[in-house]
Amino acid sequence: MNPDSRTPPVGVPFDSDDPNNRCFGCSPDNEQGLRMAFVKTGCHAVEAHYEVAEHFCGAPQVVHGGIQATMLDEVLGFACRTAFADDDVDGLQIVTAEFSLRYRIPVPTGVQLLLRGEVERTEGRNIFVKGAILDDAERELTRGEARWVRLA
Repeated sequence: MNPDSRTPPVGVPFDSDDPNNRCFGCSPDNEQGLRMAFVKTGCHAVEAHYEVAEHFCGAPQVVHGGIQATMLDEVLGFACRTAFADDDVDGLQIVTAEFSLRYRIPVPTGVQLLLRGEVERTEGRNIFVKGAILDDAERELTRGEARWVRLA
């Protein structure tokens, strides 16, 4: 997301075209990265549709656990940005402080996945978020919870 803009309205994709953005998860310009894109789906919620390439597997046809963690960290981070929709987000800096995952069902490569993230609550500079990787039947494959911290 361009840090010089506000969060988009519901149904509008987040802007990830900052030329300095080299993020492995969301930069459209990082050829080695995931190039994930997100849409705001609610007041404090986002989604991403994503198909994981085979070269990101752990076991054959199963998404590597570290890639799953990255995908969830990304969707949770973009959800965190929705907590500041009414703020001027110029210079907003947020980081993951705690992150917990539960791998429930192997996540397959080469199929369309749905990632969801939403803010549960904020407490001062802390933002508590939860999210999941879902299959096309919206079965929860992997879930994550995190605490992010606003630095600026």
